Amino acid sequence: MRAQNKGDSIVKTRSLSSLAGALFALVLAAVLTSSCGGGGASGSATNLGGTLTVSPSVGTIYAGVPFPFQIAGGRKPYSLTSSEPGVLSVPSQIDSNSFEVVAANPGVIDAGLQPGDLPVRTVNLTVRSGDGQAVTAVMKVAQNFLTGYGISFSPITCPIATTATGIQSCAGGESSVDFSAVFNGNLFGDRTFQLKVLKGPFQFIFPPGGDGSTVNVTSDHTGRVHAIIQATAGVRTQLGVIRVTDLASGVNTDFVFTIIGTSNNGVLTMIPDTITFTGNLTTDCGTGQSSFFVFDGSPPFTALSSNPSILVNGSSSTNPGIFTVNVGLQAPPCPTGTIVVTDSAGARGTVDVKSVAGTRTPPTPPTFTVAPTAITLGCASSGSVSAVGGSGAYSTTSSSTLVTAAVSGNTVTITRAGPAGPGAGTMTSTVAVTDGSTIQTVDVTSPATCP
Repeated sequence: MRAQNKGDSIVKTRSLSSLAGALFALVLAAVLTSSCGGGGASGSATNLGGTLTVSPSVGTIYAGVPFPFQIAGGRKPYSLTSSEPGVLSVPSQIDSNSFEVVAANPGVIDAGLQPGDLPVRTVNLTVRSGDGQAVTAVMKVAQNFLTGYGISFSPITCPIATTATGIQSCAGGESSVDFSAVFNGNLFGDRTFQLKVLKGPFQFIFPPGGDGSTVNVTSDHTGRVHAIIQATAGVRTQLGVIRVTDLASGVNTDFVFTIIGTSNNGVLTMIPDTITFTGNLTTDCGTGQSSFFVFDGSPPFTALSSNPSILVNGSSSTNPGIFTVNVGLQAPPCPTGTIVVTDSAGARGTVDVKSVAGTRTPPTPPTFTVAPTAITLGCASSGSVSAVGGSGAYSTTSSSTLVTAAVSGNTVTITRAGPAGPGAGTMTSTVAVTDGSTIQTVDVTSPATCP
């Protein structure tokens, strides 16, 4: 065994010292990682992502159009500020890596812009991370270039009094919708727009290809845009709203116009305004189903009946409105009532409904008779007679509790109670048969007593 020298001792001491240092470093790293919330490498990459950046850092935002931003690096949460919060409003703080803004239309634009330049307002958007970093995006907020270029409604097909001016559209009439594709003061041809109905009873009938509520139009070589709308006939005076969207940028603006409606002074036109159901016989009320139409109003329409025996469907969303009336089978007295219809604006109309009996007299039923009119029975025995004519609804009564009668169709069965046997003595009882208005009798002879 070799003797240990001093040099070997020094080398081993240094090796142990290095190993202890390495172990201490690993423990320290673990403690630091735990104190930062655990999560390992994933949490570090998310919350300590290096240099803070915002994208885009420069660019143009059109007023009214949603615009997204992305943030990377730094530590969450992020604080946001805008140099022009009235033009470009941003959330004060976010805990995600993206956010979206919708810029307002700037009323004041940057100084020094040259003629023909896009009217913009420069806004500085500053992002600060939780670890103290800051970055600024320089954005130009552009005015909505459709604002101020109004729609005109001419020519129109409405009948206009000589003193009337400024008519834009009317119930049942057509109007030409025109505007210019103006960008930065210049007219642009071959530019595509979408026109959309936001409110009002009208539809686009030109150019073809739309569904009535939406249509795409393209400016001609002079930069003019043309479309034709038609308002629904019979509607009241109200406002309509058209949205114009530039499909290339997504910028849109809304235009409000007047639809001159039918002057009905709050009264609806009902066709027909009277409905009569007539029966066949004088003993029958009129029954059946009928419909009526509602004009000069604005749907939805609602209807109520003043008589529960007269039924009507409760509402109609079509224009004109359509309602169905039903009267069921019943005998006199026959029902009468009024259907009251109102529209969405409170205009009102009525339909009178009545059911009347017929004019034909019911046929006279045949004379009510019973045959034979006398029978003889023994103890515990039965016999039958026939009932003919009258109403056909027969019933019986007997003068003796020992003699019973029952009706089945036209046959009346009469029975002397038992027990069976020769019996003794004689008794006569009467069975009365009636159809409800006339009485016929049958004399029944049977033993007075039965064994």
